[in-house]
Amino acid sequence: MTQQHASLLVASEDYAEASALSLPVSLIVASGSRSDIAFSDGGGLPLPMDQVMLRIIGQLPLSSSGKKRLSQLAELWRDRLDIDPPAEITLGMGDILDSRTKVLEWLVARLTEQQQKGAQRSTRFMRELGLLRQQHEAIQASFQNLEQFVYRHGPQHRTLETTLSPVSGQLPITLRGGSRLMQRLPGASTGLSDLAIHISNETAPAEGGMLNVSLLSPDTNETLAIWEVSAARLEQGWLRFSLDRALGPDTISLMLNVSYQGEGVVKLSSAVQHPEPRFHPEVDGQPVETLPALQLWRWIAGANAPIPAHAVIQVGGRNRLRRVERHTLATAIDLESLNSTVPLFQSSEALLVHVVPQRVACGILPGIALPGARQVFATLATRHAEAPAVEYQLALLPQDQRPHKPGRLPDFDPKLASGWIRLAPEEEGQAHVLLPEPLDAPYDIYLMTRLPKDQHSNAYGWSTFSNICLQF
Repeated sequence: MTQQHASLLVASEDYAEASALSLPVSLIVASGSRSDIAFSDGGGLPLPMDQVMLRIIGQLPLSSSGKKRLSQLAELWRDRLDIDPPAEITLGMGDILDSRTKVLEWLVARLTEQQQKGAQRSTRFMRELGLLRQQHEAIQASFQNLEQFVYRHGPQHRTLETTLSPVSGQLPITLRGGSRLMQRLPGASTGLSDLAIHISNETAPAEGGMLNVSLLSPDTNETLAIWEVSAARLEQGWLRFSLDRALGPDTISLMLNVSYQGEGVVKLSSAVQHPEPRFHPEVDGQPVETLPALQLWRWIAGANAPIPAHAVIQVGGRNRLRRVERHTLATAIDLESLNSTVPLFQSSEALLVHVVPQRVACGILPGIALPGARQVFATLATRHAEAPAVEYQLALLPQDQRPHKPGRLPDFDPKLASGWIRLAPEEEGQAHVLLPEPLDAPYDIYLMTRLPKDQHSNAYGWSTFSNICLQF
């Protein structure tokens, strides 16, 4: 590309005389007719109009014919480009040394003026850049505040976008110790926040094994996330892996890398066959026609949201806030029978622990409070205007101490219980369990309701627990 620097415009017939002046600026030569003007440098290389406009600081006529040719360009500057013609350097009669001196004086004045204007522009740009930085910082701070507010209080459910369900009768994809599966993920990367694979093992592999999962981008040759799962957790069903923050707006290709180290085998359920070979998974370098069963979730690109209660967090991830999502709420056990589940309320976002007379109604979320949790809280509400007042309690109990007899309410450590909270109909409240130390093992969460002593009817007692969260 032609270097952009200060130049003088001369007519072709004046080029030899202008070159003899040995000026410290380059020359641009104008040639051709009024309707077909061409520009070139001293070596004859054609120059585009944008280069000419950027470089010219003046025009130098040295003959009457040259002055006439340059005056023909006035129409080009004014009519076609809507700018004033370059300033003209006027020389009188004299020898070449006198002409060179006058041109140099003109150049010094012109370049000094341009330097001053350039310094003024730089000063103005620096002020404007400072203002832009302040505005950018204010926008970033506002966005972070908004993100934090939504993170704590807004709709937080990462959206399940794609499910490749296990197909009955398909042989599973088997990983033995040292085996590796590579799978190109379908769909765009923008906003990807979670992925899940389906384990078909009837029993978990031998203890000591480890499943390693990573998310890679072949476009950037970058590892985006790494997860590790002990063999004891590889039970039949979906195994979900979460990112702290959804992937950004830039679209990249994604590869899923799953490997197993340990004794026994890990069986991944198979889904459909993909017609495109580039989407066929590879196990130890050999292509497999059927895709592994997959689920993909999305969230706002580049933003974070609370992690689902049962998800595996990435290595080095910040395990800050987990939320019990609707599909996990649906697994709550009714203490009264220990073999039936507690119903969800109409919106499916809340668990209905319907208050009953003369005893405590209780639902159990099994093993939801994972090691490391420091606080558990839930939103409470009785969702009918004609309901009685209802008392609510939230409590934790180690998973291995779960009652074996239906209807038997265990004794709770007061440090692991919220105490009873009385709420009027349609009054919203919260129950909190603030733990003195982080949990060191999985705990069940007990959701309890009862009628106060002055209440005897449970009509319309639609007592619910929602927005159940664990702070780590």
